[in-house]
Amino acid sequence: MLKFNEHTLETAVMELFQDEGYIDTNGKQISRSLSEVLLTDDLKKYLHDRYANEKITDSEINSIILKLHSISETIYEANKVVYQLLCDGFILNREDRTQKDIYINLIDFDIPENNNIQDCEPI
Repeated sequence: MLKFNEHTLETAVMELFQDEGYIDTNGKQISRSLSEVLLTDDLKKYLHDRYANEKITDSEINSIILKLHSISETIYEANKVVYQLLCDGFILNREDRTQKDIYINLIDFDIPENNNIQDCEPI
């Protein structure tokens, strides 16, 4: 019987994403602080590009980043919260209340190429 551990889970998830057309990047190739799990610059670019038609503001993008950085639970609970945000998305209440709220998806499941990491260095 196979032993199921964190590595096995991560490998299975990466294979599922690869089967859907996503390209994985070795974490050692990404320029960032080792303690930083959120690729802020890439996420900001993604949100700006994805929601340009809705005229999302830099301030609204920063509020999304703050929302993600502010998740403070046990590691298990934090992972559940982030997983739900990644899978289900959430509503962003607009700063300008005259504008319609935006439903935010942190991953573009329809066009995997839109989730590309831009800040990679060769190994």
